Amino acid sequence: MDIRVNELDLTRAGVISVQRNLPSSDTSWQVDYAVGDVMYRVNGNAFYGRPHGQDADILLSIQTLFFRAGCPDTNSIEVMGSTLLALSGHAKNGQYYARLRDSLLRLWGVKWTMIRTKWDEKNSRHQGDTTATSLIAELRLVDDSTGQHRPFEERELSESCPIEITLVPSFAASIRAGLFQMLDGELLSRLGQPQARSLYRVLQAHRVKPDESLASELSLPLGDWLVACGLENERTDNAKRMLELAHERLRAEGYLHQVTFTGRGKAGRVTYVFSAIPEPEAVERLMERGVTRPVAESLAADHPERVVSALQIIDERLATGWKPRSLAASVVDAVRNPAKWGYDLATEKKIPKGARVRKAQDIVQDVPADPRQTVLVLLRLKLGRAPSVAALAAIEALSEPQLTILREALERPKAEGLRLAQAMLSTDL
Repeated sequence: MDIRVNELDLTRAGVISVQRNLPSSDTSWQVDYAVGDVMYRVNGNAFYGRPHGQDADILLSIQTLFFRAGCPDTNSIEVMGSTLLALSGHAKNGQYYARLRDSLLRLWGVKWTMIRTKWDEKNSRHQGDTTATSLIAELRLVDDSTGQHRPFEERELSESCPIEITLVPSFAASIRAGLFQMLDGELLSRLGQPQARSLYRVLQAHRVKPDESLASELSLPLGDWLVACGLENERTDNAKRMLELAHERLRAEGYLHQVTFTGRGKAGRVTYVFSAIPEPEAVERLMERGVTRPVAESLAADHPERVVSALQIIDERLATGWKPRSLAASVVDAVRNPAKWGYDLATEKKIPKGARVRKAQDIVQDVPADPRQTVLVLLRLKLGRAPSVAALAAIEALSEPQLTILREALERPKAEGLRLAQAMLSTDL
């Protein structure tokens, strides 16, 4: 019986701790815990210290950039530190470049083995699998002056230092399958605090049931749940306070409907009731395009109003002969990023239950704050269709000053704007 969903191993193993800070001396750990009827044993080793806090945001940015680069067969991408910081919602200054370097070292240096078993009623024994893996195979800085690669550990990061990141093959394969986009990027950005973002990731991973559907409720032994969140070394009262702060944000944003603690200490239980219920019809339509059930249910719960428009855009591109590397991953990206794919939403942006009231003009579809997304929307409006794959790739490679120039060009009359855009991108639009 297969109870494994590859990309979720990272989160289910609690490799990236929910804690905001951990000492660099925390380089190895072994934990045993159970979530539902699945038992876990995790052995971790982290040469530069166990990943924690903002490391999860940096990893999600790497996954996103790898996907946007077309999931290269080499499993490698070259990115700027400033791009990683911007995508993960952090400032681009010396302090954050130093933190980025530390995060990348921790993600590079961590390896773990996870044994997962489940009771098999038919054979009256535990049955499961073992995962031994890591995330980043190589991490190097590129010297622009010589084109040579320098050891990452020997250099400080700056805005002018491209970083070459090579993912391990199994991790790269899971990104091609679109599994990392189970997470709602918009919700992550609204959550703000690292603990709330980290807990959201852990909850999403453990919601996946054996049939790959999402559970509407989780009831867990508190002691096991603290271990699953990487809080096994915290005092119970401190760990509960940390969780309760995250619960408050997740309730305010409409992800959690209710959280209940019962019993005393680690022998007690915590029960989560989730707010959003996936729309079955939307789930089926997404699965028909190869999207895995847990991702399809996440999309159908988070953004049901986008599914029809996203699939229409995908169909239009396929009709022109477009051949995506992964149709399922492209479908997921189209639902998650409407501005990037250039379609308008007929409905108002969904406001989470309990979220603060915003002004009416803010409730109408937001103009993308990201200059890259603004350019993509303008280009689609000028073309009257979605931009070509080559144009999307060229726009992704532009620097911020180049994006400003391209945006100004697209604000000119249609014929002139498109002529200037095509010249600047050096590809068919």
